[in-house]
Amino acid sequence: MEFDYQELIESVQDLVFAVGRSGKLLYCNRQFARFFGQSKSRLRGVSILNYIHPNDCARAERTLKETLHGSSPTLEVRLLSQEGVPHYFSTNLTPIIENGHVVGAVGISRDINERIKLEQQITELQNFQESILQSMQAGLITIDLTGHITSFNAGAAEVLRCTAQEAVGQPLAAVMGEEAAAVFLQPSSRGELLANREMLLKTRTGQDIYIGFTITPLLDNRGLRAGTILSFKDISQIKRMQAEVIRMDRLASLGVLASGIAHEIKNPLAGIKAMAQTLQEDLPAGGDGRVYLERIVRQVNRLDGLLKTFFDFARPRPPQRRLHRIQDILQEVFTLVDKRLEEGNIEWQCNIDDNTPPVFVDFHQMQQVILNLIINAIDAMEQGGRLYVEVEPYRGAAAHFIAAENEPERRFVEIAISDTGTGIAQENLETIFDPFFTTKSQGTGLGLSIVYRIIAAHHGEISVSSQVGEGTTFRVLLPMEEEADEGEYTRR
Repeated sequence: MEFDYQELIESVQDLVFAVGRSGKLLYCNRQFARFFGQSKSRLRGVSILNYIHPNDCARAERTLKETLHGSSPTLEVRLLSQEGVPHYFSTNLTPIIENGHVVGAVGISRDINERIKLEQQITELQNFQESILQSMQAGLITIDLTGHITSFNAGAAEVLRCTAQEAVGQPLAAVMGEEAAAVFLQPSSRGELLANREMLLKTRTGQDIYIGFTITPLLDNRGLRAGTILSFKDISQIKRMQAEVIRMDRLASLGVLASGIAHEIKNPLAGIKAMAQTLQEDLPAGGDGRVYLERIVRQVNRLDGLLKTFFDFARPRPPQRRLHRIQDILQEVFTLVDKRLEEGNIEWQCNIDDNTPPVFVDFHQMQQVILNLIINAIDAMEQGGRLYVEVEPYRGAAAHFIAAENEPERRFVEIAISDTGTGIAQENLETIFDPFFTTKSQGTGLGLSIVYRIIAAHHGEISVSSQVGEGTTFRVLLPMEEEADEGEYTRR
């Protein structure tokens, strides 16, 4: 019977060996000797550590010591074949006990090389997929069937202003809001999810952004739905540019219309005014007829002023741009409005960064722009208030006028004009630059349209933010450099 056990040990495909307390081999089976390419007699008395990969020796030595203290651990190490090629083996060690003392250990090693290689391939594939997901500029979120986030890439973190640590494991509604979650997680009537859609989303920081999104089902290896894949991108910039194009087209069309109307009206008005003035000379002073004619002349003058505004809007003069100090432009403007500020009980403050360089603008057109914005601010503070003007070099990139590839970035100066007036309703913020839109009883609705066209002609940018009852801020970006014919920007 003892012979049968010995023959069984010799015939197994696993490596079977026994070592003494010193770690030297006392016994090994035929498979052990065959793997290392040596005879059993030559292997006897050699330390088992000699056949273990050098990087695994320290761990193997510690595990052997645990076995000699009575433990029965399992160890995964690389053994070096007769060609010196490392192979992964899983070894079960069992202490040999004689007279109550541990005198050595028996080991059985099973080849797990293929399993380790497969695990490494899976890990590499997972790392590869993870690196792709994390390097995507678009946001990518996976959601399980309960509506909880299971993965959250770097693109999603950037768009939503939320880290993966804060998002993973949370309900989608907690990260993107109840309304957005209802849209993203609700299947259509055909059982298919919404795709290639746009929506306005409020981030956790309170910022409104437009996103374009695609939603597809997440399937398991059996083809059953296991969740949802949400891919999205911040398209706020694209939406702003689309609105910009629409506004410019509208301005151009209305400009042509206004020019035609103004020409048709101007000549009859001139005739009406001339006849009224002639009649005035024939009537006695103080009579009712003379008073009526004076009123007619005043109204004609008012219409003539409106026509002049139409012409400024329809055919703006090309800017004569030079380098000018913004301090000089502001000084001229405040000289014109100083009395109105005092009469309106408005405190004002102007802060200009000492490092602010000159701007490349038409002096008089830019004076018109700033004057218009300040007058609007004054009109919004009928009960008094505070006016702030801040000027500094712009630190970011302009939203609508970004240099083409391989061209240097343009540099701008930012002028922020803020008031503490009545503010502008959110629904009006998108239309305040449209021609003939006004909230003033005596306004023409062309002031901000002209401002917008002047800024566009300077290759600058204007934006507005406002809260009803708190005030309004207009931000103007003006270029510091001239745009050369070749598309490059050179300092003058």
